[in-house]
Amino acid sequence: MYGMLLESVQHFIQLEYGEETWLAILESVGYRNTVFRTHHIYPDELIMKLADAAVTLVANGSTRQDFLRFFGRCFVRYFSHYGYEKFIKVCGRYFCDFLTGIDNIHLQMRYMYPKMVSPSMYISHEDADGVLLHYRTTRNGFCPYLIGQLHQIANDFYGIPLTVEELPNTPFSQEESYQFRFRLNFDNRDYMAGRAACNGSLELGRINISNRGSVKTIASEKALSSLSSSILMQLFPFTLVFRPNLEIISAGRQLKNMFPGDMLIGQPLPDVARIRRPKLLFTWDNLYSLQKVLCEMEILPASQIERKNTRHLAPERADAVAHRGAKEESRRLLLQGQLRYLSDWDAMIFLCNPLINNLEDMDGMGLTINDLSLHGHGRDMVMAGWQHNSRLEDLYERAEERSQQLQQTYELQDEWKKRGDKLLYSMIPQSVADSLRSGTDPVNTCQAFESITVLFVELANIDEITATSPMEAVSCMNSVFSCFDNIIDQHSVYKVETVGKVYMVVGGAPETNETHVRDVALVALSFRDEIEKIVNSSEMSVHIRIGFHTGSAVAGVVGRKMPRYCFFGDTINTAARMQTTSLPGKIHISHNSFCRLQKLDGFVCELRGTVLVKGKGEMNTHWLLRYELPSIEEPK
Repeated sequence: MYGMLLESVQHFIQLEYGEETWLAILESVGYRNTVFRTHHIYPDELIMKLADAAVTLVANGSTRQDFLRFFGRCFVRYFSHYGYEKFIKVCGRYFCDFLTGIDNIHLQMRYMYPKMVSPSMYISHEDADGVLLHYRTTRNGFCPYLIGQLHQIANDFYGIPLTVEELPNTPFSQEESYQFRFRLNFDNRDYMAGRAACNGSLELGRINISNRGSVKTIASEKALSSLSSSILMQLFPFTLVFRPNLEIISAGRQLKNMFPGDMLIGQPLPDVARIRRPKLLFTWDNLYSLQKVLCEMEILPASQIERKNTRHLAPERADAVAHRGAKEESRRLLLQGQLRYLSDWDAMIFLCNPLINNLEDMDGMGLTINDLSLHGHGRDMVMAGWQHNSRLEDLYERAEERSQQLQQTYELQDEWKKRGDKLLYSMIPQSVADSLRSGTDPVNTCQAFESITVLFVELANIDEITATSPMEAVSCMNSVFSCFDNIIDQHSVYKVETVGKVYMVVGGAPETNETHVRDVALVALSFRDEIEKIVNSSEMSVHIRIGFHTGSAVAGVVGRKMPRYCFFGDTINTAARMQTTSLPGKIHISHNSFCRLQKLDGFVCELRGTVLVKGKGEMNTHWLLRYELPSIEEPK
């Protein structure tokens, strides 16, 4: 579908539900920061996804069908921005006139939207209370959208109330197509009265008018002499006439020239042509119902018609026909016009003209300018189209280029926003950052945690490396801290900061959980083991000291320039002391952390003893040695 349909949805959702709702809907369907382009083609299922997302995010009790009807009404309200409401106003005096000409509107719109896959609609019954509308489409699920459009047009342009009732479908053999029938109920009395008056008053009769004492007789329309069929075929050189059994009995002058030897006469119409629009089975009843609809037929190449009869030809003639058919296979004649039943002839006449867009189409059909009738607009359209085509193509390409540049700009903006978010979330937890974005004061982001586990790890001998080779020290710290970053990504812990040669990790904050002691213990063991692997596999000689403690703390954002998410409390000081009093290659833990680990299976610890801790005095501490997977006892 073209982007204009989606533009209408965007405009009225923003208008009625707000910009934030629309952005949320876009993000939920995977089109974040998308600018819909009027002439760009989008997937048909996108409008269904937008309706489903609206059901969830608007949450006003509406269903998908309700939103699709709303989208249909939005389109009618929106296309006035392009001036199309003037087109609707001149389609007919009555709503029934508009319904009859919907297919004609779609055919005219294809010049502006050449890739439009429009549905086909026609009326099979009219009465004073409404009509029976047939709707054929290649898309399934768009009936509510159509109903919304019809309601809005009936209300805005004709001022009449409309109710729509979907009827059981009739069998339809076209592949990949869907057929629906609707009973449209509305006040159709004026239209029916006007049609009856038109049908019943064609004959003017004879009128006596006094003119200088004499009587002048004016003949009625009915008194005109009959028009011969030969003149009719000259006036409409591409006309086809066929019987109720679909046998062609006459053809226009130009068709006879293109298909010599009365090739078309006597042939069944389905053998020489096919209906391109509307898509119907080739039956008399179907064609009879299309007398108010603009129709398109495709006449097959002469060689293809001949090929069907090659079994009756001599082998040499059949080979010649096949050879000529290979050259003319692409020369298909497209005819557009109106079907009318002539009761005097008991036949249907197809009054039509070739469907030509440009000079290339004319050459492809094997036609020239002189082949087109003078009273039609075919000559003017072809020549004007040729003159203005290059200019229109240039304007279209420029508009497309601007749209693509705008789309690329939004995509680039989205990419940089993601990068900015990633950088921000590396400094401040996402939940806190989102709260600050919404306008929350930084002080109000402070949060007290009853129980968290804080870990510090220090590069013990980095000062010695710095003294001998500063660049080696920087490379060493980068390798070690990058290794630590990869490890914590695999656990439910939060990296607070790196200050100098110290790396700080917290479990249980800012997202609280009950497994923080276990998570931090596993991280500490992974730090130690990975550093041993680095030392053993490279010339890098680095040692780390690790310590952690469990307790309560407070956290929040402090500062306005380069704000940081910081933790405060005695727990942080104690954890830092566990690290400073640790030994290289060892994991030093407090008694609080040890007691919690003892409640978990698999962690092996060792008593270190009493340690004098600055600011805390003497404390009983332990070493965390390893983690052993609990053994599973086999059933007896």
